[in-house]
Amino acid sequence: MEFAELVIVFAVTITLSNIASRILPMIPAPLIQIFLGIVLGLTKWGQSINFEPELFLVMIIAPLLFREGEKADISSILKNFDTILFLAFGGVILTLVGVGVTLSFLLPSVPIAACFAFGAALGPTDAVAVSSLSGRVNIPKKAMHILEGEGLLNDASGVTAFQFALSALITGSFSAVHAGFSLVISSIGGAIVGFLLVWVKRKVINLIEKASARDVTGYLLIELLLPFLAYVLAEVFDVSGIIAAVAAGILQASGFRKITVFDAELSSLSNSTWTTIAFTLNALVFIFLGIELTQVFSPVWGDGVYPNGLLLATILLISVILFVIRFVSISLFYIFKDGFENCKKQLNEILILTFGGVKGTVSLATIFILPFSINNMMFYQRSLLLFLTAGVILVTLIVGIVVLPMLTETEEAKSTDLNALMILEEVVAILKSEMKQLDKDSKEFLATDAVIENYQERIRDLYLADLSDDEKQEVQEIQALILSIERDGLDESFRSGKLSANGYRFYSRFLSNFEHSITSQFLSFIGFWFIFVRRLIRIILHPKMFWERRHSDRQTFISEKDIQEIRNTYQKNTQLIIESLENLTDVYDETMVDFFIQQRKIQGIKMVSGNLISAWLIQQDSLFSKRMLRGYYLERKIVDEYEEAEKITTFSANIYRKNINLLESYTMNKPTDNFSFRFALRKRRKPLSEAEMNDSNEK
Repeated sequence: MEFAELVIVFAVTITLSNIASRILPMIPAPLIQIFLGIVLGLTKWGQSINFEPELFLVMIIAPLLFREGEKADISSILKNFDTILFLAFGGVILTLVGVGVTLSFLLPSVPIAACFAFGAALGPTDAVAVSSLSGRVNIPKKAMHILEGEGLLNDASGVTAFQFALSALITGSFSAVHAGFSLVISSIGGAIVGFLLVWVKRKVINLIEKASARDVTGYLLIELLLPFLAYVLAEVFDVSGIIAAVAAGILQASGFRKITVFDAELSSLSNSTWTTIAFTLNALVFIFLGIELTQVFSPVWGDGVYPNGLLLATILLISVILFVIRFVSISLFYIFKDGFENCKKQLNEILILTFGGVKGTVSLATIFILPFSINNMMFYQRSLLLFLTAGVILVTLIVGIVVLPMLTETEEAKSTDLNALMILEEVVAILKSEMKQLDKDSKEFLATDAVIENYQERIRDLYLADLSDDEKQEVQEIQALILSIERDGLDESFRSGKLSANGYRFYSRFLSNFEHSITSQFLSFIGFWFIFVRRLIRIILHPKMFWERRHSDRQTFISEKDIQEIRNTYQKNTQLIIESLENLTDVYDETMVDFFIQQRKIQGIKMVSGNLISAWLIQQDSLFSKRMLRGYYLERKIVDEYEEAEKITTFSANIYRKNINLLESYTMNKPTDNFSFRFALRKRRKPLSEAEMNDSNEK
């Protein structure tokens, strides 16, 4: 039961870290996960955790490196292979020596082999940590490819170097010649194991296909087993399991890809599964870091063996040494490769590569491998080295957060994608022309009108996506204010008896959909207050209404009286919203405020005519999905025409098609909405036919 509790606690913690990183994109996800790990470490669950160092390599590092190898852009890596090779191997060796000597000088009581193991653990950079530093950092493609390629190779070289240093620590002997020869043999042997494993896997797949036993789930499970099998088999033959996992990942991605429905489904499922696994494993490592900090902080910080000031100075000095070694080595390499004059022109790239060398997952997971005892004697410096590693990781992350935005171009508001707008507007124009051929009182007319509104909302979203961060914040605050006024007015109408339970529930569902459209990310405290805090207060003060909205009978017909009450409440809220917005012209941009006022007036006109409620209701009908698919067909057709006319590139066309496919798949797979009001759409001029009435009731 304790293990089950621990699994649930970790699952909840990882989920919270994901949510928090989306809500607060300015804070890197690793820092959030470390904080949650510290909080978890103070609980009984965190205090009961005993780490098994050997499991880190096979259960976390191997699958992470396999996935990095599978996603690697090999062509871009080969273009910068000389720089990547130097950083991946030369950089790791220089870091091992430089950091090891520095630590030995500062803390002479730590064995020299342990100091070198510490340096080897801090050798690898973490591309995941780099990319998560800030959503506003735009690292140039060349620099990013170098960092990614370095992270792919130096993970293997760093862990291998650490293992040799650890062997020297345990045995007390070390030979540079033997270590170098063993490194070469171990690397080549690991690559061979990875190659052979992928070759065997493909033969097994061929046998399965010949037996007509293809299955997406089975194929995915085989792929998920590859990194673990690669590592374990390589270790059995006493070669590098890390390099075997990397090689298996690269070869797995380099195979011939068939263009079939089965392979497309497998690829989609594999990508989504690996994305979840990679995030989970990375999150686990940083959560473990937070937990480990709580476990090693007290014995290291308060044991009196080393002054606390010396510990902090050691962390800061080693962090400085890491960046200095990296800057000097990269600069010398660029001078040797391109000459001094060209090196000066590439100074910004050198600085980005220097401060992009932050430490993260691999460094932490590697240092965990240090044993608790050596030759049956307690290794007391283990906690010290874990503490120092955690401190250096935090410092490098913080330095990266501060420095990288200064070296890279800040994210500017992108220009509106005019081609995407023109495509959507052409779809709207075609649908409007088709509406002219339909009876204005028919369900087809209402469904088409709702589809047009959906496309117009996508057009508005395109404009919104191109606003600056400050403008997006203003838009969300205005929308949050509108939502708050709507909810207050809705609750007041229900409490005063001016709105029935059916009307209240229907209106609440409309507001919930509106809320979901504006809360993908909280951009300000004001938006958070209006959307979340006030709603929570409302639930606490009026739990009966919340319960009424959630648990009332959902199979009740909406009467004409309900519709009229909804219309009256909406009109009253509209008046309050317009009055409130008119008083905000001195606070927000006047043009933006005027846009929301005009939009609300247009919706008010639709409400009076009955079109707005009809549009809400028709979206629960299968006919709406059919008309949406018609829109996607037209959109795809227009994209093809634009590509043939060379108005857009093939790359852009494929991006548009991918988005259309996602929307189309979502529409086709969307389950029947739980909001199952059985409402017979009343025609403004004539009643529904008996067949239509029966069809509506069946739905």
